[in-house]
Amino acid sequence: MPQTPTDRRRDPVLLFALSCALALGWLMTGMVTAETVTDIFAESGPIEQTSALFLLLSALALTVDLVWRRDWGRWHLAVLVLAAGLRELDWDKAFTDSGVLQLRLYSGDGPLTHKIIGAAVLITLVWAGLRLLRRNLPDWLRALRGGDVGAWLMLAALGLYGVAKSLDGLARKLAPWGIEISDWANRTAGRSEEAMELFGAILILQVVALSLIRRASHPGRHPV
Repeated sequence: MPQTPTDRRRDPVLLFALSCALALGWLMTGMVTAETVTDIFAESGPIEQTSALFLLLSALALTVDLVWRRDWGRWHLAVLVLAAGLRELDWDKAFTDSGVLQLRLYSGDGPLTHKIIGAAVLITLVWAGLRLLRRNLPDWLRALRGGDVGAWLMLAALGLYGVAKSLDGLARKLAPWGIEISDWANRTAGRSEEAMELFGAILILQVVALSLIRRASHPGRHPV
């Protein structure tokens, strides 16, 4: 039976193809316009911009869905994904003397308003994280055991982000252990981090969109 226009809009294969094509197109544009390879992997370069874009699109999709359905109990998902996207844009350091996740912001002599803003953001993120563990973790684990594609894609995204964060500043992290690595190895680790974060952002967008497609087709509980 041929697909209707609604079915085509809800086809996850089309969704995956479009998200990958968007990422590839943006990266190819960056490669064509960049003067050096370093520019591609630099802060605010095309790879990091695409990572932030995909995370922000994911947060926007979640926000629109929860407002449309008045499903306010899922606000923590939008907040956490939005925070990840803004973190890619370095907004966590943009409005205070130190990053909102840095202890020195609260223990130093910075302005009181910065401390209050940082504490409010931090409390909101911790609250959202705890809600995620309580409300979504059990469903997600059951979906993993059941072989759900979306759940396994999310696991892959989390794994990519975990490895990427371990590669961030690798030379600096190994220095206290007396381990020195070459400039080439440190540079490769940094570029690998950016690439893994982009891949993870693509997967998160796909997981969010797939969950929303399922929610529209079959209302009920879903891992995301």
